[in-house]
Order: sequence, then C-alpha cells, then structure tokens
Amino acid sequence: MAYAPYLNWMHDGLSADNLPRMRRLFPLALILVVTSLAATSPAPAQQVFTLQQILSAPYALSLTAAPVGKQFAWIENAEGRRNIWVGGPQAAARQITPYTEDDGQDIDGLAWSPDGTSLAYSRGAENGASGKPANPAHLQRTTPVEVWVQPLAAGREPLLLGEGHTPLFSRDGRSVLFLRGGQIWSADLTAPTTAHQLVFDRGSASSLTLSPDGKLLAFVSRRKDHSFIGLFDLGTHTLRFLAPGTGSDLAPSFSPDSRQIAWLRKPFTEAPEFALNRTSAYPWSIQLADVASGEARTLYSPKPNERGSVLPHLSSGGPHVFWSVENKLIFFSEADGWVHLYSIQIASKDKSAKLDEHGSQPRLLTPGAFEVEDATLDSGGRTILYTSNATDADRRHLWKIDLVHANAKPMALTHGNGIETHPQMDSTGAAAAIASDARTPSHPVLVATDGTLAALHAGALPQSYPTTLVTPQQVLLHSTDGITLHAQLFKPELAGKIGKRPAIVFFHGGPERQMLLGYPAMDYYSNAYAMNQYLASRGFIVLSVNYRCGIGYGTDFRQCEDSGAAGAKEYNDVLAAAAYLRSRDDVDVKHIGVWGGSYGGYLTALALARNPDLFAAGVDFHGVHDWNLEDDAAKWLRGSNAEKDAIALKARNSSPIAAADQWRSPVLFIHGDDDPEVAYAETPVLADVLRARGVPVEELILPDEVHDFLLHRDWLASYEAASKFFERTLKPRQILK
Repeated sequence: MAYAPYLNWMHDGLSADNLPRMRRLFPLALILVVTSLAATSPAPAQQVFTLQQILSAPYALSLTAAPVGKQFAWIENAEGRRNIWVGGPQAAARQITPYTEDDGQDIDGLAWSPDGTSLAYSRGAENGASGKPANPAHLQRTTPVEVWVQPLAAGREPLLLGEGHTPLFSRDGRSVLFLRGGQIWSADLTAPTTAHQLVFDRGSASSLTLSPDGKLLAFVSRRKDHSFIGLFDLGTHTLRFLAPGTGSDLAPSFSPDSRQIAWLRKPFTEAPEFALNRTSAYPWSIQLADVASGEARTLYSPKPNERGSVLPHLSSGGPHVFWSVENKLIFFSEADGWVHLYSIQIASKDKSAKLDEHGSQPRLLTPGAFEVEDATLDSGGRTILYTSNATDADRRHLWKIDLVHANAKPMALTHGNGIETHPQMDSTGAAAAIASDARTPSHPVLVATDGTLAALHAGALPQSYPTTLVTPQQVLLHSTDGITLHAQLFKPELAGKIGKRPAIVFFHGGPERQMLLGYPAMDYYSNAYAMNQYLASRGFIVLSVNYRCGIGYGTDFRQCEDSGAAGAKEYNDVLAAAAYLRSRDDVDVKHIGVWGGSYGGYLTALALARNPDLFAAGVDFHGVHDWNLEDDAAKWLRGSNAEKDAIALKARNSSPIAAADQWRSPVLFIHGDDDPEVAYAETPVLADVLRARGVPVEELILPDEVHDFLLHRDWLASYEAASKFFERTLKPRQILK
C-alpha cells in the first residue's frame, strides 16, 4: 500500500520521545495523519441516507468449500433474515434455505456431505445469561437449537435431526454426528428421527474430528479445569484417551494416512486475566501419537519464559495444526512477537522432530512485522492460503505459500484498497474469500490466480443502499507512554464551508479486536462501521481508535500492561484521541462525543466519568462499569484474601463507577437484559448512581436480547436512538443539501 506524505501535528514543540512517561489529566500526543493515495482521489458527492438503508446490505460469513466439485457455501444475514447460499464459478448463487423473518434464530456450523450434495447446519439462538437459548423476538414457542440437513437439489425438503449443534457427516455420508448437551450423538439419514447418543463420556465434547479413513472419531473432552483428547472407534464403539496429562488438550488433527494424530497441549497454570502474558514458565506443546498403539510424545515445545512460550492468540478461531506434504506439520506461534505460521518436519523413521541445517526445529514460513490469520490448506496439503496485514496494517489481503518447495516464500495474491479474509479452496485448488471495502460490506468472491475478484452473489446490494460513503483515512497517534495507535478518520463531505463541527470518538470492544479501513468481516463491527458512516453523513467527524490491547499490531501491543481491572492504563489512548480531535481546526472542541460497545462501552463510560471537560456526551452499549460486578471476576481475582482485597480495590478504582462524582455529561445506556458476556447489573447500578447525582441519563433496554444483538431491528432501534441522542446533545450543523 502506498502512502501520501505524513502530515505532522506537534504540541509545544515536544515529540513522543521527550515527553514525560507519566499520567496527566490531558496527555500530549504526537499525531500523524496517513492517507492512502486512493483516498485522495475525487469521490462522488455524499448522499443523504437513512440508518435503515445503510444497514440493509446483507453481509456474508462462514464461507466453506465443497469437498468435491467447484461449489462454495456461505451464510447471508439480510436485515436479520439468515439463510444459506451456494454458488461457484459454474453455478449462479442461489438461496437454499427458506427463512424469511428477523426472528433472532442464527445459523451456524455449515458442514458439507462427502459427495457435495447436502449441507448440515444448526439453527437457533445462542444461550443468554439465563443459560437457555435467547428469545429476543419473544416467539411463543420453544426455541431449541436444532440440527438440519438441507439437500442442494431443487425441491428437496430439509431433514430435522433434532436438538443439537456442530454437525459433521460421516465419511460415507450416511449419518451425521453432532453435539447435544455436551455429548456426541448420531443420526442415520435414512431414519433421522431415531438420533441416539453415540459416545458416553463424563466430559463435555467439542472439536469433533474424523480420521480420513472414517474409522475413528477424535474429540476434546472438556472437564471443569482441564481437557483430554478422546478417541472413539466407530467400529467397535470403544473409547480411549490419548496420553492424558495435567494440562488441557485441544485441536486434534489426523495425519492424511490416519496413522498418527497431533494436538495442542496448554498448561494447567495460566496467567490471570489482565496480567502481562507475553511469556510463560509453563509453555504449550504439540503432542504426537501413534493411533494404533496410543504411544505419544512431545513433538515441539517452546522454551520456558521466552517469546512464543504462550499459546498464540488468533483473531478468528483457535490455534490448531495442519498436516501438509512430506509429513510436515504447520502451526501458529508468536515466537517473534507476531502471529506467524511455522512448519516442522516429522522424520519418517522415528517420527521425531527433524532439525534443519541451522539446528533449530521449526521453520518460520511468514517472516515480518505483521499478523497471519485464517490459514487453510488445499486438499493435497501442497498450498497454504492465509490472510495477513503485511504491507497494509489496517486492511487484510490474501497470501499463499507453495509448501512443496522447501524455501518457497509467501506470495501476495490480492492487494489494493479492499479487504479479503477467510479464504477457502475447492477440490481443484480454486479459491474464494470474503471481501469488503470502504463502501461495501462483506460478500463472497471468487479469487483468480492473478488476484482478480469476482462476486459470487452479484446484485446482492439493495437498490436503496448508499452508493457514496466516505473513505476513512488512516491516522496514527502516539501517546505519552510511547504507544503507537492506529485509527480511522471519517470526515464528512462538505456542501460549502461551515466552520467547526462536533466530533465523536468510537472504541471497539474486545479488547482483542481491530477496526479496519473498510467494513470488518464480523457482524458486530460491520454494523458499527456502518454506524460511523451514518454519523459522518449527519455532520460529525468520527474517529475510530484501535487502542492498545487490540489485535493486528503484535504481541506487545495486544498483551498490554496494567489494562482493564489492573489499572485501566489504556485510558491514555482515550486521552490521545481527544488530544488529536482538539488539535484539528475543523472540530468544535466543546462538542466531542464518545461511543462504544462492551469493552468500548467501558472506555466510553470511563471517558465520561473522568473527563467530562473533554467529552460532552456518550452512548454506552453494554459496557463494564464496575469490574467487581462481573461473573467471571475469578479469572483475575486470585491469591490470598488480602491479595484479593487489594486486587478488588484496584479493579474498583479502574472502573467508571469510581469516578461517578466527576461525571456531568449526558449518557445513553443500551443493554439487553439476557446478556451472557457483560452482567446486565452493570447498567442499572451505574444509571441509579448517576441519577442520584443529577446526571442526565437516558436508556434503551432490550428485553431478552444478548450481547451481540440477535435481532436486526434491535440494532436499528439502538443506532437510531444513539444518533438522535448525539444530534440533541452535540448539535451538528446541517451540512448536506
């Protein structure tokens, strides 16, 4: 990606290098605005549009390739109507499921039949705080999560297999395995109503994995504080566990000949949440076992207390291993401070790790200061395709490596101003991916060998969808404690000079998330990106900040010190964003707002509580307001009673509620009362505290809604309430004709 020259903003002649490393009420910041060359090209005049229009576009997810032929399947969510679509280079996209309502019933777990003629999936809502499937649509019937099989042939009716999720076809395609109540069940497709429990195990099963020859089923058996790899013989109906240990085993993967199985093992002892977790005295490992004998050994384990000793964190999905050609294993590691792919050779004679000519075991496949995501192998294990932000930190592009040649280097497959993620390859090696850009939400595309993209579902955008959105500009901020932050600036197109305008800062949740220079490939943040575009269309300057503790910028950035309940040090990034906006000639510094959800809601509330002089109003979606109210406080509240008391006190002081006496700015709280992620009590407790102090409080409470809203109409109602709130409190001038 080519960049225009940097534009520098300095404050009193100080640089980031000579600023004192201490917390200030209003820290100085060095800001660099970096705009891509493409963003400087003339854009059509911005049009007036509604929230309903910008949220009307479907977004695609869960792309998967058929095991035979040239077909792909994916899920589309069109204004809450979730359906499965199929298509390919030789077949136009078509919808194969019949769902027509915004009813909160999600679709997940797409699984192809071995012959590519059917798709299995689960349908239903996630569990809410109640521990039962959520029902925000208030459907007057039971709403269990169910497993279905949908034949692709026209006119064929779907088969209901019963309650459950995570389906997996047997190798012969005659039955479907799935999970129900933590146990493994099986349904014969010739008698689908006779589904029965297949495996009886004290643990809770996950990660169902069939051997290539179809004779064995591996799975993770999760117990309260550890897990084993179970191996079930489908012929003899016997169960054994492979090399059970004191750690937690995960991600089983069979060799192509079904004779070996590899998996990951993480230690029993893990760092508390919010602790600096860049290295570990208890490193993870790759375990390798002979399937026939069960004999297992540690194939690879990083050195204790060194980089890479902590199991890597992936932006999507969990860490796992791949079997490639020539008996090699591909795995993820952060050994150099970035999430990268490595390979390790298994010698054919003794199956031990084979050293390379430098004497080290793994070989780094993707060197550089960037992150790797969404890796996938072709059917022969000869090519690996993955997503990376190499050369383009705030976008994603596709890369590939030829694994046949020992010294092959990564090759860029796509580039430019778009975003390409979640690649898949069909049985012929043809690739597809999920693509988006600054103006178009996530949609499936075919990817040619030269990187050219062709939409799989042409014409998916509604005619009313806005055709002209602003192109966000990349902004780099440097806080006083030396952290470099990436942000995206949404600047409205002007209809004449109108002077200073109000501004709004957006903070994503997570915190292990990243906003991009275009629509992200995640529904929650796709919606948030659309909301930022809408706010810009209403006359606000919007700054979306990737604060410390997020992904995309290396281990040291993600594993940040003294964050959250351990000190809220990331609040320096909130102040750096305020400093940048206050430095701009076109910002009305008395009318700067802030909004965010989840962890972003936490930072929103913290900004309003600590600095009402900087932030005039805020919208807080399901934020954490008192860390001690969270159900999972045990993740960080550890030690003796005295130690726990000290940790709880620091957590309270790191919470917005601790600064409630300073809070003056109006706030809108939005929360679903069946939220399983952030305790619903966080919102009413703080709301009452603020009302008692005379702070203007508004609220939108969504009965039976979860954290990531299941209903499209709840997103729409929430964003409409938020935009009207900001227009009342920040009073933007009308800038559009």
